Formats: sequence, structure tokens, C-alpha cells
Amino acid sequence: MKKRLIITIAVFVCIVAGITVFLYVMSGKGYPDKAADGADWDNDWEMLGPVLALEEPGNGLTLRDSSAALTTDQIFYATWTAGDSERYTTADGQEAQVYDAQLYLLAQGCADGEKAAQAVQEWSNLEMDAYTVHKTRTAAYNGQTYDLLYYDCGSGDTPYDRGVAAFTVYGNYAVSAELACQADFDGDEAVILADVLSRCHYSADIGK
Repeated sequence: MKKRLIITIAVFVCIVAGITVFLYVMSGKGYPDKAADGADWDNDWEMLGPVLALEEPGNGLTLRDSSAALTTDQIFYATWTAGDSERYTTADGQEAQVYDAQLYLLAQGCADGEKAAQAVQEWSNLEMDAYTVHKTRTAAYNGQTYDLLYYDCGSGDTPYDRGVAAFTVYGNYAVSAELACQADFDGDEAVILADVLSRCHYSADIGK
């Protein structure tokens, strides 16, 4: 299965230790006091390691999975879905549940900011190789600047029809957010992802 969501690849090729964000907090690292945008940190936000958290995303999105792999790669991710689920069999015979739309949020700790930028560039290149990108732009949401790719899937290798992905670097972290939609999803993926990004908060404890 050549063409699939790049975020899915990044998450599931990693060895996930099953350590949740709750355990991360209980380990003594704790929540930040402040977000870089000046907001007081809300412990009810969905936290991805020490770097960022997402408010309730709205737009009909429901949290489906959240996990942290505290390995040398420091990979943290969460997924949300919208709409009904259905079974889907991949080209290599794997069965999965897919939804009308699915949001992926991923943060990976790197050795430094330069390595994080390299990781983001690699993710972007994979996305452009896998899909038909019809628009790119740079935009800022809640004080953080993202490179955005708007794409069509154009292949039977994925249940999704279209999507939009956003990439950024914060401190030594590479961050990606992606919303993938099936053909009959009636929401505007660009508007929804923009709203989601406006609800993302980055830890003031991690320098830019």
C-alpha cells in the first residue's frame, strides 16, 4: 500500500510503549504553567508530551486514540474522527475502521531545531510524493506558523478522497496536523483544520 496517510505511517512504524500522557505527567514532568500564546495551561486539553495540547476540537470530532512512546524518538500522537465508521481492507489485506473524516496530530522530539526542520521536510516530501498537492501556503494560527499542503488522494489505495496537512517546528519538536476526508464528507477540511490549529497551544517552557 504505497499511498497512505503519512501521519499513519509515522505513528504505526514506531514501537509504541503504551505509556499514556497521564503516566507522562505522573512521572514528575508535569503540565506547563503557561502556553506560549499567553493562556494559562488547561489540564483538560489533550496533551501531546511536553510540547503542545489541543483544546476540544469541535467540528464533530471525537477523540479516538492518544498515546506516547517515550523512546529516543519521543513520539506523541492523538487522533480524532468525525462521522460514522465502516470497515476497510487495505491493499495488503489489513482491515481497519475508517470514518468520514479523521484528524491526526503528531509531535516528534528531535536532537535540535535543525533536525526537527529536517523531519518536517521529509514528512512534507512524502506527502507530496503520495498525493496530488493542488495548493500550498504558509499561515499562522494562535501565534504559530505552519506550512500547509492541500491534496487529493487520487488512488484506490486509500479510503480517503482528499485532505489538508500542516507542518511546523517548535523548539526541537517536529509537529504535523492532518485532516483526511472521504468523498462524501460534507465539511470543509481547510476550514476545519484551520479552526483546530487555532486551538493548539504550545508550552512556554520549550523555547522557539
